[in-house]
Amino acid sequence: MVDPKDVHALKSVRAEFSKRGIDTTRADIRVAHGVCHIRGWLSKMPHAAFDSLEEEVHHLVKVIRQRPEIRDVAVEVASMR
Repeated sequence: MVDPKDVHALKSVRAEFSKRGIDTTRADIRVAHGVCHIRGWLSKMPHAAFDSLEEEVHHLVKVIRQRPEIRDVAVEVASMR
């Protein structure tokens, strides 16, 4: 059975990536038991207003960890372009 808290957390994490201009179409983002797993490839969207994707992802992980429904974030990204 899927925990409704995990579903809500996943939607909020995906919204943060989209709001910041990070393309997650080739990434797998899941939340299980409050732990957010980010795997795959991330890329910068054309309208994004930042210079370094790595720095933006690092900052975004800090923001995600501050959410009450997220206990931890595991990032296993193969490539950031």
